[in-house]
Amino acid sequence: MAAEPQPPEPSPLASVSRRALFASFLKMGLLGFGGVLPWARRVIVDERRWLDDREFAQLIGLCQVLPGPNVVNLAVIIGARTHGSVGSLIAVSGILFVPVALMLAIAAFYASLADNPYARNAVAGASAAAAGLIIGTALRLLLQTRPPPRGLVTSATAFITVGVLQWPLLWVITVLIPAGIAFEWRALRSRGGSE
Repeated sequence: MAAEPQPPEPSPLASVSRRALFASFLKMGLLGFGGVLPWARRVIVDERRWLDDREFAQLIGLCQVLPGPNVVNLAVIIGARTHGSVGSLIAVSGILFVPVALMLAIAAFYASLADNPYARNAVAGASAAAAGLIIGTALRLLLQTRPPPRGLVTSATAFITVGVLQWPLLWVITVLIPAGIAFEWRALRSRGGSE
């Protein structure tokens, strides 16, 4: 007699409370100076274990092709998976609450110092630190998810065309997304045919 199939284990997101959802995204927004993505990964993957590295990388990939800021898109998706549209509002409110309040205060303060060379140098230094955080997070995700060579080629193409050649992002993703889907479909088809 065949064994009955076991039901899939519930996602850790299924048990997230509204309070934990808000607190987690509030923490990301509070600590995410220079970029929230590194903190989002740390909170969602390392601390809360709501997603693993592969799931996080897949969601961020999706969020990057959607309009709007990546981490806000991430908040909408995770919020929706936990508590539907109310969860999306909770997560977005959490991630934006502190940054919006701080930016209003900083904008008022910076307006009075905009011509000061020290203030301009401080902003340039903060920009360099933010770029380093983004590059570090990208490398960590790359090493932990180990994408196949076709994924690396697609990523390198995007980096070169947008980052180096300065081609318009909209045109690049218009070509690379269908190409990436076609590569994956072809790889799945060839794997299925070899079995």
